[in-house]
Amino acid sequence: MQQAVLRVSAILLLVVAVAATAAYLLEGDDGPSGGTGPATGRPFADALLQDEEHDHRNASEHQLYTNNIEYVDFNANLGNAEIQVAEAPDGRTYVYQAGWNEMRIVDVTNLDNTTQVGRYYDPNTQVLDVKYIEYDGREYVILQNQIVDSGNADPNVGEWEDPAQVTVTLVDVTDKTDPSWVDSWYDVDHPSGPHNLFTYMIDNEWYIFVANPEYEDCNIGQGDACGGITIAHLNFDLQNSLPRIVKLGEAEVSWETTRGGWIYIHDMTVQKWPGEDANDPRYGHTYIYGAYWEAGLRIFDVTLVPHPDRDRGEYLWHASLCRAAGGTQAGCLWRAPEVGQWMDFADLDHDGQPDSSTTGNVNGGRASYIHYVEPFPVMVNGSHLGLGSEPRHVTFCATEVLETSVGTGLMYILDTTEYEMVNGNL
Repeated sequence: MQQAVLRVSAILLLVVAVAATAAYLLEGDDGPSGGTGPATGRPFADALLQDEEHDHRNASEHQLYTNNIEYVDFNANLGNAEIQVAEAPDGRTYVYQAGWNEMRIVDVTNLDNTTQVGRYYDPNTQVLDVKYIEYDGREYVILQNQIVDSGNADPNVGEWEDPAQVTVTLVDVTDKTDPSWVDSWYDVDHPSGPHNLFTYMIDNEWYIFVANPEYEDCNIGQGDACGGITIAHLNFDLQNSLPRIVKLGEAEVSWETTRGGWIYIHDMTVQKWPGEDANDPRYGHTYIYGAYWEAGLRIFDVTLVPHPDRDRGEYLWHASLCRAAGGTQAGCLWRAPEVGQWMDFADLDHDGQPDSSTTGNVNGGRASYIHYVEPFPVMVNGSHLGLGSEPRHVTFCATEVLETSVGTGLMYILDTTEYEMVNGNL
């Protein structure tokens, strides 16, 4: 496969916590003033604005609170990670909450009186992400199960080495009071389990995209997509009308185009190209925008993912091989082509090198640990930024800071509009 190239230019290199800085400069350490909340007692350079010694139900006790914030309700459940909010066919609205060792279902139809109505207990691993879909009148959530901290899992339920404990899990939540297991998928080449999920419909079929951040125990030598993205189809046309998770392939960064360091997918967004120019080679295409830590932003084309209606023979071929090989390169061969990349991290120490673990001044990853990526869903007018009158495509990238006493994490705003054709490839 030709290495495709997409020129991605940063239109605004970084956005820092201006509001926080202004609050400190104006407020000092003398206490609340002008609606900025209580002083933290921390030095100015500390990136953490506020510790836990405050009432989450009292907006005025939050460091950056403003008077237009009104307390509505507070969910005291511990161990929360990601949530998904969805309206059910019955008209009520529910939050599906990844709760570390369980998934909770909370009725938030009445925002002044939220109520937990269901619970799916999953104690042996950590449930960090949840995604909701509705199909033919029934409702499902997809969970990931990852061993992040075996000390906080329940050793009395199963075994930590059991593949069933580190899976992508499909749960029927049509009955909110009694969510039930439907199916699971375990990747042999991702032994610690998946971390984040994304669901997207391509040509009227649901697909799951799974971030697999662990690569230390993965066999790079045989071509496995270590630290990559599992791509699976939710097949609703199998026996007994029960949906099944069908892995079809993966997406993986081109390692030779990286600088080394921490290279694995943390999270991703899947989006159909929002441009309306039918002459643009991206028109009608669907892309993964992946947050790949020190490999930066990576873009993959999943338009031609094996699809049961487009080419059933190809679909069955890849589905069968992936299942037989346990998801490894031994049989699971389809790869989404990588068509774009960006890793021009900020140079905050002005040494001429982007800050990262392999080039210096990593500082907890504040400039280079790309943690979340969100392409804007529509083309935007960038004329006020000096980008001309043509519609632009903009992607936001945010870092995760593991530990730092200097500054905060950064958000990059990238212009992802331009492209090149190299030997006929995008």
